[in-house]
Amino acid sequence: MYDLKKISEISKIIKYSKTFFIAGHIKPDGDSLGSALALASVLKRCDKKVCVYSYDEIPDFLKFLKGSEKIKRTAKKTDLFDCAIILESIDFSRMGDIITPVQAKKIINIDHHLTHANFGNVNYIVPSASSTAELVLNILEYMKIKLTKDEAESIYTGILTDTGRFQQTNTTPNSHIACAKLMRSGLDVNEIYKKIYENNSINTLKLHGLALCRMKTIFDNQVCYIVLTKDMFKKARVGNLNTEGIVSYTLKVKDVKVGCLFKEIDKKTTKISCRSVKDFNVLEVMRKFDGGGHKNAAGCIIKYGINISIKMISDILKEKFNGSNL
Repeated sequence: MYDLKKISEISKIIKYSKTFFIAGHIKPDGDSLGSALALASVLKRCDKKVCVYSYDEIPDFLKFLKGSEKIKRTAKKTDLFDCAIILESIDFSRMGDIITPVQAKKIINIDHHLTHANFGNVNYIVPSASSTAELVLNILEYMKIKLTKDEAESIYTGILTDTGRFQQTNTTPNSHIACAKLMRSGLDVNEIYKKIYENNSINTLKLHGLALCRMKTIFDNQVCYIVLTKDMFKKARVGNLNTEGIVSYTLKVKDVKVGCLFKEIDKKTTKISCRSVKDFNVLEVMRKFDGGGHKNAAGCIIKYGINISIKMISDILKEKFNGSNL
């Protein structure tokens, strides 16, 4: 599963580099952020000069991770680095163009997406891995790095969130083995779970309630979708918070094979997040709209309003399911 040759190459680049740029994709999640913070902490302990960047703000539910408060939003155009480590980004621009490729002598690309661009000097891409965090752990184990509790917590967060609490099909024996190793560092996994999944405001839960009230099924209950409008955010009195967890409700409905969340960004832009059961490849659907992700968890942005976006997605899904259109 793991490419020891590439891991060895990464290890050598890290060993001989002194200054590091680390960033994950825009709109950071537990995997990209946890991987970045764990790597940064380890490299600093190895007397390297390291800075983690994020194009977008860190979600509130991930601010408990040590080092998150030191993340920078931008880098100077004159900043130069011996090594740039780009995490969970299907191409270089996916991390927000915080720097240009010429600002780093070496670029390490670590990802587990099926769709990707080999933009690094070393491209460590393992689509069968549960998460980028799992791949980072492999690299650090190869380098014989003993993790601190905080570093283990960051990597565990990456695996936990990218496997959907170990419920998604990308959960593998290696995922559990990795987490078992991390738990030996003294992690309180229950506390981590609570900080990530059970730390919502009452208004956030009210938004979930509004969303569930508008849940619909189509195509003989094989597809379930939820709509989130800007008016719903206003009614619940919440800002534009992370809503990825809401789509998981769709697969809780009996017989549903595909679940979609349609989130209104504005009157002419809709963000779509999709989940599916084992045999249905939602990535193929999202690719038709320049989206990305994984076989059973993918998304895209459509430059149309919600109603038209629902129609466009349903037309594609109709090819695979019987039933009338929306």
